[in-house]
Amino acid sequence: MTLVNRVSAFFLAALAIVLVVYSGVFYVFVRGRLVQQFDQELHGALYSLVAAIEVEPEEVKWQPLEHAIALGSGAGPEEVRWVVVGDGGQIVEQSRNVSSEIIAEAKRIAADASARNQTEGELAAPGEWSVLFQRLVAPAPEREARELDEFDELVVVAARSTADMDANLQRLAALVIVLPLAAWLLAAALGRWLGARALAPVLAMSKRARSIAGSDFKSRLPAPASNDELADLGESFNTLLDRQQRAYEQQRRFAGDAAHELRTPLTVLLGQIDVSLRRPRSAEEYAGTLGVLRDEANELQQIVESLLFLSRTSEEATLPGSEPIVLAEWLPRYMERWKDDPRRQEMRFELQLDSGATISAPPALLNRVIDNLISNAAKYSAAGTSLSIVVTVDGSEAAINVTDQGRGISSEDQAAVFDPFFRSKSARDAGIAGTGLGLAIAARIAAALQGRLECASELGRGSTFTLRIPLAMNS
Repeated sequence: MTLVNRVSAFFLAALAIVLVVYSGVFYVFVRGRLVQQFDQELHGALYSLVAAIEVEPEEVKWQPLEHAIALGSGAGPEEVRWVVVGDGGQIVEQSRNVSSEIIAEAKRIAADASARNQTEGELAAPGEWSVLFQRLVAPAPEREARELDEFDELVVVAARSTADMDANLQRLAALVIVLPLAAWLLAAALGRWLGARALAPVLAMSKRARSIAGSDFKSRLPAPASNDELADLGESFNTLLDRQQRAYEQQRRFAGDAAHELRTPLTVLLGQIDVSLRRPRSAEEYAGTLGVLRDEANELQQIVESLLFLSRTSEEATLPGSEPIVLAEWLPRYMERWKDDPRRQEMRFELQLDSGATISAPPALLNRVIDNLISNAAKYSAAGTSLSIVVTVDGSEAAINVTDQGRGISSEDQAAVFDPFFRSKSARDAGIAGTGLGLAIAARIAAALQGRLECASELGRGSTFTLRIPLAMNS
């Protein structure tokens, strides 16, 4: 079942339940009101007739002239019919619109009420009639010297046809069935149309997504301009495709650069081997050739290890255990690593922080990042220029700044300086050898240490690379 059908089915089922409950409650309420009104009018007619009767101890008097009785003048089905029955089934008076059937029924009711000593009642007469009656009896009747309007008892019978009310109830039943059904069918048609229209962007995006080839990262989904959840979905998916495209292009560029960097030492290795095999050589010549092969193999090994490090995801990379590092104690120990470097005299190590400033990091990885930054600074600056390594605190972070007075990096190249295999234009123009992996590895380690690397450089005046790492909580 499609999403449109599922949504429509749920909506229509809920609507059907609401309409059925509403229609049922509405019908019961209106029917109760109609029946109540019908009964009140019939009881009111009966009570107005009874009001024309005076009950005395010796007789019951029928005196309609003393009371205005306007009942039974019309012939419509909604009009009340009434009959007053006296002693022995005598018809005392009746409405002008009463039928012989009602008169006969009134006599039967009077006889039954007298025989059962029943004072009032409600019953259904043959046909579509509702009948009420009330029997009035003199407590101690005396028949001597009695006038024509005096009786031992009188039975007042009022009848009204239920045909008009039944017709209204039938029309009401038809309305509460037909109108909700029509509304439900209209809602079904409109709901399906609106649902299909609302989900049309999803179908369009799905169709476009199926048409995108595995290596085609330039196509994008048609995001609707509706500024709603579907638009957010399309924009989010297109953003994902943008990231995938960048990752794919970076991977392809990474593979090409890696192949290029690996080809150089392999070419040297094969060249040296071919030269050695052309003719017999002395032991000294073979030793020299093996030394060249060893250097190229070491370079090849470093490139491969760097590529393996960069290829690992953050989840796959296993970091050594972190430990507290007091920077004031760490820097003197770290300086010993560079004591035999040819440019040691040009390096200036400086602490500009409190003695208790502490970070949490694996010492080996921290050393490797700074090694890469200092090596990079030494490579791209001329001998005799100073190299500055300053450790300071900036807010809640420790900052280790490595500054050189080298060629510098243009503002255009600074955005990509931490990308694998990237080398600035000034470095390429100068013909300085390198793989372009040192800063990429340093940036990767900095991220693993919950820190970051920053670059500030001016072409022709040098560069400053800053490692920022959060200070420990108790620092």
